[in-house]
Amino acid sequence: MTKEFSSIMELKAIREQKSRLSERENELSSPILTDFGLIPEVYSWFKEILSERSCPPNIENVTQRKKFLFIILFLFAPSVLAGGRLPNGIRAEIAHVFPDVSPCVISNNIADVSFIYQQYKDFRQEIEYLYSRIVEQLKIKELIK
Repeated sequence: MTKEFSSIMELKAIREQKSRLSERENELSSPILTDFGLIPEVYSWFKEILSERSCPPNIENVTQRKKFLFIILFLFAPSVLAGGRLPNGIRAEIAHVFPDVSPCVISNNIADVSFIYQQYKDFRQEIEYLYSRIVEQLKIKELIK
C-alpha cells in the first residue's frame, strides 16, 4: 500500500478510537441522580454527617459549601467537574439550600471545586468520606443501586 493510501487506514483507526472515546465519555458523564428535587435532602444528610463529629465544623463555612457542591456535581452532573456545562435548573436548586449565597457565588465556587479536590489531600479525603456516607443513605432510600 502506498504512503498516500495508508492514510485511509489511519483515518479509519482514528474514527474507531473517537467512537470508543465518545462512548466512554458518555458513561463517565452520566449522572447517578437526575431528580434535582433531591438536593435539599442530600444537603440535610450532609449536615447530619458533619454534626456527628466530635468537633463539628461550621456548616456555613465556604469550605463545607464547596465540599457539598463537589458531591452534588458528582451525583447530578459529573461532566461539570471536568469543565462541562452546568445543566439547567441545578444551580437554582442548589441556591435553595444556600439562601444567603448568591447564584453568582455558587457558580464561582463550582468553578474551583475540581481544582481544590485535585490539589488538597485533606479536602479530597473528606469528600470521599462524606460521599460514601451519602451513597449509603441513597441506597437505604433505594434511590440508587
